Amino acid sequence: MIEFVNRNLEKTEPDYFYLVREHVTTFQMDDGKNKPFTHEQKFEGKDLLKCKTEAEKYYWERLEGLEQGKYFLPFAAPQYFEFGKNAAFSITLSLVEYYNDDEHFEHPLIGEDDETTAESIEIETAVLKSKGLL
Repeated sequence: MIEFVNRNLEKTEPDYFYLVREHVTTFQMDDGKNKPFTHEQKFEGKDLLKCKTEAEKYYWERLEGLEQGKYFLPFAAPQYFEFGKNAAFSITLSLVEYYNDDEHFEHPLIGEDDETTAESIEIETAVLKSKGLL
């Protein structure tokens, strides 16, 4: 059987999924000069609301673990942070609008500034309404 692929076709309807991204670092100021660590966890499937629920649960569990943990050095809030004595972390939960590996957009819902998350929540609401989920 021969399969034909039209490589000039572009995907016009995106896939949506949720993504939790964690980043921890000592800025290589710890004794071992350890490199930063990044982890991404995707939540994708046909039931977008279920994916959202799972992503939110994962986000809050990971955030709690980071707040109570350390990464070669203990974490500190920005106002108390000292290079060489503390580590830093960021964690975000985003709705991803995916067309292909070169064209995708992340809409951060938690973990960014208020203006960015407010805009992303508007986008998420529009997406969920368009899919009949709200």
